[in-house]
Amino acid sequence: MTKKHVWRVKKEYFHQLKTGEKSLEIRVGYSQIKKVHEGDTITFENYGKNEFDVKRVSVYDSFERMLQVEGVDRVLPGMTFNGALRTLQEIYPKDKESLGVYVFELKFKTADKTTCEYYKASDLLKAGENKKFAKIIAEAYMATDWICKDYPDHCDHYFSKYIPGIFEGEREIITCYVNGKIAAVAILKKDTDEKKISTLFVKPEYQKHGIATELLERCFAWLGTTRPVITIADYKLKQFAKIIEKYDWVETEVLADGYYNDHSREHVFNG
Repeated sequence: MTKKHVWRVKKEYFHQLKTGEKSLEIRVGYSQIKKVHEGDTITFENYGKNEFDVKRVSVYDSFERMLQVEGVDRVLPGMTFNGALRTLQEIYPKDKESLGVYVFELKFKTADKTTCEYYKASDLLKAGENKKFAKIIAEAYMATDWICKDYPDHCDHYFSKYIPGIFEGEREIITCYVNGKIAAVAILKKDTDEKKISTLFVKPEYQKHGIATELLERCFAWLGTTRPVITIADYKLKQFAKIIEKYDWVETEVLADGYYNDHSREHVFNG
């Protein structure tokens, strides 16, 4: 029988666990910790409604051995090995470490997939749902405005090219909503010269829950190909690595420095 447990954690670590940046929570073998098993649920106090599934429980005899096997990035993202080891030993002195180092692989519970709602802007227009169309267009821009740092012309292109292109049948915006909140956006282009994903973005709190895959499949259906042109900034390549491998995308060009901005280079796939 599965059980629910209530723990405490620092705010920084809670948000890393929720977004999936950090997937392992480390504790030592207190009696209540030993009662937590795979399949149980953990809730963290002070952060509103939240639940994490316990996907795995592993036990080690030391923090050093645990970090060697599990890796630092999944435990304390951004730290060096020695920094992570020192941090853990400061939280749990040697006498506590000797109780056993317990590793809990956690996954944040989002709404069930059936609550995900996908909208194509063109479908809303055809259905005469003008207010909903305007609302989704506005929220899709607000969700993607941050990419102006990589693509300074994003705002201009969005309103002068992407939106008019929907009416002309050469552009599309597909959005995903979870419990009434926008979770992901794809902006697409399809004309006689190019089939392209201009923007693909899933909000951090909704990543690693299958939304990107479902959104991509909808993009492919509209574009008519699983190998659309897409450009990816160098610092995002790791984030897209599994998608690139899964769909066998081929890198065809690396754009010159300064093509879009002065802080990253753009890699072109399927061009």
